[in-house]
Amino acid sequence: MPDQPTLRDRARDAVRGGSLPARFPSRVLGGPGSGNACVVCGQLIKRHEMELELEFTMQDAPTRTDRYRFHPVCCNAWESERTKIEGPVDLGRHHARPASRLDIRR
Repeated sequence: MPDQPTLRDRARDAVRGGSLPARFPSRVLGGPGSGNACVVCGQLIKRHEMELELEFTMQDAPTRTDRYRFHPVCCNAWESERTKIEGPVDLGRHHARPASRLDIRR
């Protein structure tokens, strides 16, 4: 896995480029890795690793959500960088409604 500064750079670029939202998620789920790729580092999240899945409800289609899967360290890098971004980078696609609880998948 890339080092922390590299992860922050990747997360910042993804937020600025619009491929990751800069808003707080609608819902956060956590559990064992699904085998899917992490949206920040691109590496697979293995079954023995922890995975965080962030959901963002769409403003223009409230029944749809965007979902992003992260390694915990990659999610921390995204969280750190998304709060530093200045200006409207999300273009209003996602609700800013905060997550109400952390759901743990088993």
